[in-house]
Amino acid sequence: MLNNSAIRARVAATTTALLVVGGIAAIAAPQATAYTDSNKVHNCFGRYYNTDWDQKCSSPGAGYAGTYETTAACSWQTDKRMTHWRAKYSTATYDGSDCRFKVNTGVTYFWQ
Repeated sequence: MLNNSAIRARVAATTTALLVVGGIAAIAAPQATAYTDSNKVHNCFGRYYNTDWDQKCSSPGAGYAGTYETTAACSWQTDKRMTHWRAKYSTATYDGSDCRFKVNTGVTYFWQ
């Protein structure tokens, strides 16, 4: 029969082994991509999640000052769009009006 200290040692060793294996599995697992991006226009684009979408500009920001329009094709409802004037180098993120069911990839346009 095992005494208390032997049982505690065995539990500690098993717990440590499980934590190490779990940590390795978490590091090795690929990250899921939960979004899609539209076309890029002067570094600005639409990013589409499940029902939410944003207008973003990647680094170093908007390539030109002007008006950027991004559309979102919603399933089972009218498509959505948003228009924002951006200064050159703007990296602001604007939240689009959510789709009720699902948002599909849209298009980003630019004009001055």
